[in-house]
Amino acid sequence: MFHCQRILVPLDGSELAERALPSALAIARAMAGQGRCVVHLLRVVPPLFLALDPPLYAETLSLSEAEAGDYLALTGAKWSEAGVLVRTAVTSGPAAEEILAYAQKQDIDLLVMSSHGRSGFGRWVYGSVTEKVLRQACCASLIIRPGEVPPPVTFRKMLVCLDGSPLAEQVLQPVLTLAQAMSAAVCLLRVVPPALLAVETYAMAQLLSTVDEMERDTADAYLRQLLVSLPVADLPISISMQTVMGPAAEAILDTAVSQNADLIAMCSHGRSGIGRWVYGSVTEKVLRGATCATFIIRGSPNG
Repeated sequence: MFHCQRILVPLDGSELAERALPSALAIARAMAGQGRCVVHLLRVVPPLFLALDPPLYAETLSLSEAEAGDYLALTGAKWSEAGVLVRTAVTSGPAAEEILAYAQKQDIDLLVMSSHGRSGFGRWVYGSVTEKVLRQACCASLIIRPGEVPPPVTFRKMLVCLDGSPLAEQVLQPVLTLAQAMSAAVCLLRVVPPALLAVETYAMAQLLSTVDEMERDTADAYLRQLLVSLPVADLPISISMQTVMGPAAEAILDTAVSQNADLIAMCSHGRSGIGRWVYGSVTEKVLRGATCATFIIRGSPNG
C-alpha cells in the first residue's frame, strides 16, 4: 500500500512555484482516509555569494530567513483555513541539497514541485535544483507543468507508462492508490518501439511487419495479464489498456494528448536502467514535452 501522509512542497517565493500547492493540497484531502496528512511547505534561503564580513553576512542571512518565515506563515495560514494541516520550515544552503535533506529527515512520501520557479523553466526543471532533486529524491515526485491553467486541483485521467518490466510496474500501486482516492480513471500504456533495421527488399519489409505485429500482440497479452492480476473488483475506478507503436517518448506524449490525460505516471527505473529511463531519451523527453503533470517514482530492484 502506498501511504501518502507527508507531502513536501518547496517554494521559492514566486507565484509560479506556488502553482504546486493546489495539487498537493487536493491530494492531502483525498488521502485523508489513510490518516492525518500533513503538507510541509519548505523555503530554502540560498547562500550569499557576496564578499561580506562575517557579522554583516550573518545579519543579512538572518533577515532573509525571517522574510522567508513570514512568507511561509502567510501561505500556510491561507491553506490551513481550507482544512489542511500545514507545517512550515525555513532552511539555508544549496537548494537541491536542502530539499533532499528535509525530505529524508521528515520521511516525506510525496514531493510536489512546480516546473517553473523564480529562476525560469530552464533552471527550475532541468537545472541544478530540480534535476538533482529528481535524480536523488527518496520519495515519489509530482511535477506540475507551467502550461496548466489553472493548476490542477484534482486528476481525472492517469496514463501509466509501462515497459514490461517488474521495475516499471512499481508505479502501479501508488497510482492506483491516488486514483482510488481521487476517483480518477487509469489507462495502462505499453509502447512497442518499431524495428530499426534497414529495409532493402519487399521480403524484409514483410518480415519486419510480422515482427512488429508479434511484438504488439505480446504487449497486448502482457497488459491483459496485468489487468487480470490487479484488484480491479476492489477498486471503484475505471482501468483500461492501450498498446501503441512508435518511439517511446513521442508515443507517450501523443497518447497523453489523445487520451486527454492530466497525469503521466512513470517509474524512474525501467528495463533500460535509471541512466536511460529517467534522464535519457525517454523520460527526459516526457518531462520536457508533457503538457500535463508528471508523477515519477524511483523503482527498486528489490521491489
